[in-house]
This record gives sequence, structure tokens and C-alpha cells, in this order.
Amino acid sequence: MVVKLSSKSSANEKPSVLILDDEKKICSVMKTFLILSELFKNVVVAHSVSMALMKIGNEKIDLVIVDYNLPDKKGTDFIDTIKKTHSKNKIHFLLISGYLNNKALSEIINLGVSQVLVKPFTRAMLIKKVCEILKCPVP
Repeated sequence: MVVKLSSKSSANEKPSVLILDDEKKICSVMKTFLILSELFKNVVVAHSVSMALMKIGNEKIDLVIVDYNLPDKKGTDFIDTIKKTHSKNKIHFLLISGYLNNKALSEIINLGVSQVLVKPFTRAMLIKKVCEILKCPVP
């Protein structure tokens, strides 16, 4: 009997996530939620746009969870930059915010971001939204 083993391990097939938010407690909670789901190969955190750009340049990232209001740039500006500079990579985005007005929502829609999660949110809401974006089974 011959058994063919896959050259890829299941860990290599799992997506990687970058969380971009200047609130360290929010990042810590989201990172914990995502790690506990066991759906991801890697969960990294950035507290600024410049740090996030460096991490995306150094690592393969499948999903970026980005806050709308950042101290050094709006989350939509960051998404626009990534779409222009990493267009060959298929990076998905989930925008999070504590408050979005009609102008912000219009800007988000025009950018092509279809997934938004309003703070505060639960672990279940975060995991469900991430799984919708990445088309993975909800644990």
C-alpha cells in the first residue's frame, strides 16, 4: 500500500492575520480571540500604519483587521495604499470602528471594502466575520 503525503502541512494552509489598531488592549483581545479559534497560522499586531506596512512587506498576510481611526492615517487610507502597492497579493480587509458616520461609510464602500465590524463586538461576532471573509468554517 502506498500512502502519498501532502507536501504542505495543514499549518501552512492556514491564513495569517494582521491586526492594525492603536488601542493595545483591543489588539490583545482580538489576537487572543483569533489564536483561540485555532484557524490561523499567524496573528500579528501593529499599532501604527508604518509598523503595519513593514509587517506586510516582510510576511505573507491574508487578512488585515484595521481600525478606521488611527493616529497617523485613516484606516481607509491604509487600505488604499495596500491595494495599490500589493495588488498582486490577495489581501482581504475587515474594517473596525467605534463610530462610523455616513461620510465614512460612503468612503468605505467606494474603496470596495464590504466588511465592517462596529465596536464593541463579541468574540463570536469577530470570528464569524473573519470566517465570512476568508471563507473558512466557523468553529
